[in-house]
Amino acid sequence: MKTDSINQLNLEYEIDKKTNKDHVATPRWVVENIYEIINIKQFKNIWFPFNNYDSEFKLKADELNLKYKATHIFDDLGNDFFSTEPPKSCDLLISNPPFGQQNEIIERTFELVEARKIKSFCLLLPLATLETETRANMWEKFANKLSILIFKKRIKFIGCKTRFNRACCWVCYNIPGLEEKILWI
Repeated sequence: MKTDSINQLNLEYEIDKKTNKDHVATPRWVVENIYEIINIKQFKNIWFPFNNYDSEFKLKADELNLKYKATHIFDDLGNDFFSTEPPKSCDLLISNPPFGQQNEIIERTFELVEARKIKSFCLLLPLATLETETRANMWEKFANKLSILIFKKRIKFIGCKTRFNRACCWVCYNIPGLEEKILWI
């Protein structure tokens, strides 16, 4: 019976990939780039809160033998980011979250920081995420530990045509060894 429910979840996930405009996959080169910049191996307990079986974040982490927990609303537990707790002693949250829920995701991420449930994070977001008064107020509160890594070229997300080539940035919080506040990559 459990196999049937997992197969159903996988089917729903595959349908979501084709129909949900927020469901985009991060290219391998973007993942490899951030892993190198932040020295991913320094983190001992990583959380990928928006990643399913085909995520490049997970695939590369497996190659590097990293310790991580990957969760997704389509996993067998229905792990929704807004109600799922990070793993104990989580020292890094890293992912490409759904762009359509930016404000809520940023707010929840900072709530996890303030509750000391995560120590650091890297969120891949559209460059426009730095705009608006609401988001600016969230960023300013934590500006002393933020770094913004801006891509020099647009990212062509996997499985997307021209509709989703975006100017993006990594918003990084409290990453050891990442001293620059703004960096172009």
